[in-house]
Amino acid sequence: MKRFAVLLVALATLAAGCTRASSTVSVAGGRHPWTHPGLLRIAELGEADTLNPMLTAYQEPVDISMFWAGYLFNYDDRNQWVPELATTVPTLANGGISRDGLTITYHLRRGVTWQDGAPFTADDVVFSWHAVMNPENNVQTRGGYDDVQSIAEPDKYTAVVRLKHRFAPFVATFFTMSSAPMPVLPKHLLAQYPNINRAAYNGKPVGTGPFIVKSWQRGEAVRMVANPHYWRGAPKLHEVDFEAIEDENTIATTIRSHGIDLWHNAGATLYPVVKNIPDTHVILSPFTQYSYIGLNGSRGPLRDPEVRRALVYATDRKTLIDRITYGVQLLGEGDQPAFSWAHDPHLKPIPFDPARARAMLDAAGWHVGPNGIRTKNGVPLRLEVATTTGGAVGNRLAVLLQSAYRAVGVDLEVKQYAAAMMFAAYQNGGILQAGKFDLEFSSWVNGVDPDDSTTVTCAAIPPNGQNVFRFCDPVVDANEKIALTSYEQAVRARAYANVQEQLVQQVPFITEWFWRQMEVVSDDVHGFKPAHAVTPFWNTWELST
Repeated sequence: MKRFAVLLVALATLAAGCTRASSTVSVAGGRHPWTHPGLLRIAELGEADTLNPMLTAYQEPVDISMFWAGYLFNYDDRNQWVPELATTVPTLANGGISRDGLTITYHLRRGVTWQDGAPFTADDVVFSWHAVMNPENNVQTRGGYDDVQSIAEPDKYTAVVRLKHRFAPFVATFFTMSSAPMPVLPKHLLAQYPNINRAAYNGKPVGTGPFIVKSWQRGEAVRMVANPHYWRGAPKLHEVDFEAIEDENTIATTIRSHGIDLWHNAGATLYPVVKNIPDTHVILSPFTQYSYIGLNGSRGPLRDPEVRRALVYATDRKTLIDRITYGVQLLGEGDQPAFSWAHDPHLKPIPFDPARARAMLDAAGWHVGPNGIRTKNGVPLRLEVATTTGGAVGNRLAVLLQSAYRAVGVDLEVKQYAAAMMFAAYQNGGILQAGKFDLEFSSWVNGVDPDDSTTVTCAAIPPNGQNVFRFCDPVVDANEKIALTSYEQAVRARAYANVQEQLVQQVPFITEWFWRQMEVVSDDVHGFKPAHAVTPFWNTWELST
């Protein structure tokens, strides 16, 4: 599964919702006889390609890293920073961010050791930045890290970063829960290599986290055991096994037969099945991800914002949520989830109103012809929607939209492409990047910071970014500049509210739904409190069975 800040095909309040399933009576001590005390067995659909998140675009290594690695900060289930390898989150108020916004000071935690006994110091933070910037390393992105002019360590437990320019998302980017999370790596083990691409470390990493990787190879579970020297104290579990199972029905059977204890990121389409698995409960956790219908504003009828707005009123999103995700996902507008401080609370979901859609298309000069399809100046209102071959959810969505849009006089033709072609780079003729579509279905997953500049600014139109909608608006660009350069959250929130209002008004995309990640958890698992961004596993040292 691709990870944060990349386009994904659509495969499938603040507090997490919890749906209880039926449960038998527990044995003495509160555990069922099939639960292994101190052992947590986790399964998810995708398999890690490496255990080093610095070298991958996949999500699984990030999830696993929360057990063995260390970041400067974690992010908890209440949407708050949790100091990890740094002791204080830098802000203007505490002096961690200089008044000019160019110097960021990190105070590092003393007494932390790597799992081989070596001390953790600022040397490791400085080395890790150089590793990200090393052109020989196959790092997926250097965004934010390449805004660093210099980094210094006045002592072993202080790192001082000097930026080239003000960049408000920096603290939420630098070795923490960003859209491309990268942990701090050990200098004493990796500095000897000209690059770390093939280092044995990537399959058996040494970290500062609560668990030690004991064994892993492709096709097998990642086996981790408790780190007795973890700086918070020994974790409550003595072993964690993280397994990839390549079929959701097999995972459902395995958790039903008690072969695993936690199914991470279960698909919403299976909600009717998993909510009834005995001795488990389902946690639906709002997440920084939304699915959308992308509209290519540079092609044909979609150049007219009135046509794009009419399509919003012709889209019954509540029905799509109910019929495709069984009510798991959430209705909303814009691109910021309701629990985020950047969400505009004044945004209201645009209602399904096909009569209004017809009136808007009439007013825009598109009139219904004898065959029920609208035309203007002899040109039919015919649009192509690009979907991914084998994408069951996308194909189902296309069929539902074909019917809905036909009802207002729009002819929707479905064109399927292999995933490799759909998401290929601009230079390789990728369908999205090269703009070879009218409509498309994708999801966007963000990090902790609400920065969305790479999807909606003029400068981010491919090949320079992910603005596949070819959307360009001076008001949005002006507010994005404010949001990227101000360190005051209230100022940034106002700017993002302005951006969201423009997105709803001008419709570069139609927000289908905001995601809730679905976790299926044994009733004997305790302490699991999923975070709402990047990865749910922020407090792995507290988990128990």
